[in-house]
Amino acid sequence: MPPTTASADSPRRGLPAAPAGLRTPYDSTEVRTLAERLFAWADGRDWAGPDPYDGLTGPLGRAAVHRVLRQGLLQTVKRSPFDLRPLLGIRPLRTATATGTAASACARLAASPAWHERALRLGRRTAAEQLSGRHAGLWRYEFDVQTRWAHYPASVPNLVATTFCADGCLDTGTLDGPAVLALAHALLEHLHNGEFFTYTPASGVLVHNANLMGAALAARLSRAGSLPDGLADRLAAAACDAVEVSLAGQRADGSWPYGDRPNLDWVDGFHTGYVLLRLHQASTRLGMDVTAPLERGARHYLRDLFDGPLPRYFADGRPRRDPNNDATAVRMAAWAAQRGLATPEFACAVLAAVVDRYPALGRPAGHSRGNRALWESPRWSAAPLLDALTALHGVLRDGPQPTAPGGQPTAAAS
Repeated sequence: MPPTTASADSPRRGLPAAPAGLRTPYDSTEVRTLAERLFAWADGRDWAGPDPYDGLTGPLGRAAVHRVLRQGLLQTVKRSPFDLRPLLGIRPLRTATATGTAASACARLAASPAWHERALRLGRRTAAEQLSGRHAGLWRYEFDVQTRWAHYPASVPNLVATTFCADGCLDTGTLDGPAVLALAHALLEHLHNGEFFTYTPASGVLVHNANLMGAALAARLSRAGSLPDGLADRLAAAACDAVEVSLAGQRADGSWPYGDRPNLDWVDGFHTGYVLLRLHQASTRLGMDVTAPLERGARHYLRDLFDGPLPRYFADGRPRRDPNNDATAVRMAAWAAQRGLATPEFACAVLAAVVDRYPALGRPAGHSRGNRALWESPRWSAAPLLDALTALHGVLRDGPQPTAPGGQPTAAAS
């Protein structure tokens, strides 16, 4: 771990700074320049490209009717060092999750007319993908998914897609009143089981990052001011209950397992990042004081999911370079710096450690190590990194965020 600048009696002792003697690699202008380059790269491709979970979208995927066949095909396509998609008839995908994530990222820079236009364009594109019919108000993935714990087709909404898409639309003001109302009703009707928020309408499995995404979105909607009081109250109550459920699932070392089943007990970097960010958002919007568990979680994340400034994929140290995990590490290092849990120099060092793997910002795509297509994914690579860059830009420009009494920030993280 890098050294800390905190005093020995600080409650935040042991949290990271940059490696000793390291000059801050970036300033806010340089980070914004990287964001410009990354946006131009992804937008030039119309936000279409490969996806880690697109293995079932080709003809062979549609013929795989058994769980083992589906999971085997999907993982083979995802992990192959050679891009099998052209051979398997898998075409580039444009996903609402990518445009929604990018819309939120662009909205942070919307004081610029160019970034304002980008945010609105991506927000409107994302809003246009909101579902109608039985699951009206929610969003989906554009591909079938088979994991070790669930299978759901592209026609079924899920909470992760819904959260990223809804945030992108809300951040850009591109959802009208009826669309927000439909989202609020559907979130409670289809993705809440009376105790916590579920990954899909049919799932009964507690997945902590999805549960807290639902809590953060429900809390945000409850404070929108445009919903009937009864509905807003129901959303806030559901969000509070969901937060309590995941707080109860935190381990003694500050970590959260992916889910509450024995085969879901691993701890990885990007899902831990999602948990921390959404717990912070939900609790801030609800007025809940979760300072102690949030700081325990941050300690675990910064201690056990980094080797110096280089992100780890798994907390047990198993190596894997992954664009979403690396981008989330930059995003969370910026979040930690904004709240005094790490230094801005550490966040910049994390960016410096990972940035050259992204085709838009480092080595040419053809020379990327490992699965080149994984790093060219709009949803898994470009959009998360754009989100991280614009968040880091704000930290470097504005400095740490002041906190209100009780340890809660004066504004919710976005």
